[in-house]
Parts: sequence; C-alpha cells; structure tokens
Amino acid sequence: MKKLICIAFLGYSFSSTISIAQVKRDMGLSASIQGNQYGIIVPFWLGEKFVIAPEIAISAAQKLGTDIEISLSPRFYIKNEKLCPYYGFKFGTLIFNNSSSSPSTTSSAVDLTGGILFGVEYFLTEVFSVSVEAQGVITKSDRNSNRFGNPGGVNFNTATALTATIYF
Repeated sequence: MKKLICIAFLGYSFSSTISIAQVKRDMGLSASIQGNQYGIIVPFWLGEKFVIAPEIAISAAQKLGTDIEISLSPRFYIKNEKLCPYYGFKFGTLIFNNSSSSPSTTSSAVDLTGGILFGVEYFLTEVFSVSVEAQGVITKSDRNSNRFGNPGGVNFNTATALTATIYF
C-alpha cells in the first residue's frame, strides 16, 4: 500500500510539473513587498521564457514625504517549470515629494535607477505563484535628493523583494 501511495504521489508531482510548464500565460497581477515599500507589478509574458514587468510602488515616511517608484523589468526565465529561476534588469525612477506642512520646505526629487536582479518563482498552482528576488541597484541621485545622503551622487544598494502573482 505504501508503494502505491508513493507511486501515485510521484506521478501527481511529475504531471503537475509538466502541466505547469505547458500553461500559456499572457499576463498577471502581482503584489510586492520590499521593506517598507509596497508595489503592484503587471508581468506580461512575451514568450515562453521572457517577461516584461512594469511596476509602480509607494513608500511613505510619516511627516516626511512619499516615495513613488515607477520601473520596468525585463526578466529571462532559465526554466519554465514549477520552480522557475530567472534573471533580469530593472530600470526606473524614484520620485520623492516632501509632505511637510510648511510650503517653504516643500521639495521634490527624481532619482534614476538601474540594476540587475536574480529570483525564483514557484508556481503553487497553474495560475498562482510566489517569488523571492535579490536586486543590485545603482541610483543616480537628484541634486535635491537626500534619499541616500549623497545629493547628486551615485549610490549602489542591494534589496530583496517578495511577490505573490495571479496569472490570467
């Protein structure tokens, strides 16, 4: 009986891996958490192993201001199975708006970002996945930006992101 259960489980696991690899995905909707930043990503599958993923994210510091990130990430999947490792690039802008109550201290800054990313996406079902991603990002700060304590300078930062996605 134990052998039969093991064979059935292995058969189910193998068939679910194959069926996930054969599912055609067009687009999805993702929610991302990266530290105190929350984002919405809309991944578009343009091929069996290529995704372009625009993102908008927001983080707010109480009584200081709001940071909005608008970015685009092309991703290249190494395998298209239940567990899908990928790598890619991230290009975008970080827009800061000071929400100080004094009009004389209102300021804004736009920083430019670009970097590399490595991640793995795990498909729990054919249309629902979770992923973890590591990023290395270079930022060219605006001369009015104090985001990294280096106004007008260039900074390198690392980050991780957790994402949950539903595909249509």
